[in-house]
Amino acid sequence: MSEEKKSRTEENTTIEDITTGQERAFYGSRNVYFKNITIKGTENGESAFKECKNITIESTSIYLNYCIWHCTNLNIYKSLIDESSRADLWYCNNVEIIDSKLIGIKSCRNCINLRLKDTLVKSDEFGWQCEGVKVENCKLSGTYHFLSSSNIECQNTEATAKYIFQYANNISLYNVNIETKDCFWHAKNVYCKGCTFKGEYLAWYSENVVLEDCHIESIQPLCYCKKLKLINCTMKNCNLAFEYSEVEADIHSHVDSIRNVLSGKIVVDSLGEYVQDEHVYDCKGIIEIRKK
Repeated sequence: MSEEKKSRTEENTTIEDITTGQERAFYGSRNVYFKNITIKGTENGESAFKECKNITIESTSIYLNYCIWHCTNLNIYKSLIDESSRADLWYCNNVEIIDSKLIGIKSCRNCINLRLKDTLVKSDEFGWQCEGVKVENCKLSGTYHFLSSSNIECQNTEATAKYIFQYANNISLYNVNIETKDCFWHAKNVYCKGCTFKGEYLAWYSENVVLEDCHIESIQPLCYCKKLKLINCTMKNCNLAFEYSEVEADIHSHVDSIRNVLSGKIVVDSLGEYVQDEHVYDCKGIIEIRKK
């Protein structure tokens, strides 16, 4: 690679059509537009874009570890971060990722102001401990997503994960479809509109969750919740719901069974069974069947 192409000048610079596996290949770059770069090679170099500022990465493929760390003002377009790139994008501020694929292990951690649009994410651990995340028209899959993150807004997105939004707070979802085992466990301040949730044990131990115009299919959903509210929602194949929850719910469907509601009122079209079995708290919740 020529010294000219590695320029780190404060002036606007374009670097393109390069393949490199060099350690810290573009370390400390400022005001650089990277295009058609491939980070790959027998050198197996790490940290290609570390401590960079005001950079754009387009039509680029990354196959090596720790590729983008401690960067500020970063735009990524039409690029691939491959599954062989571990811990790909950490400790970055003001990041926009559009029309790309993030397939690396432990993707996007400890970032501030992270925006994804029209992007495929396939990562077992994605979006941990981030603040200020916007996701639009994306497909997400993996195991653990958005653990302990805050100020998250997602719309027109599909997500499949075993655990998602655990210990997260200040979450807004619009037209989002989620298939998961556990969603919103210990989450706080959540608003969802027009969303679908399929899985198990939805939102246990959560606080201040509002679901509006949402559809829920879940085993034992919405238990041990504080300040839970459902507005014009539907439920299917939901059993033993709302145990020990503080809840106000307007459900326009049948519910298979509800169990030991701590407080509040739940209105349903029909109910298979209200289970009042052995309990350790004083359960005063009211269940009402809507008049037809």
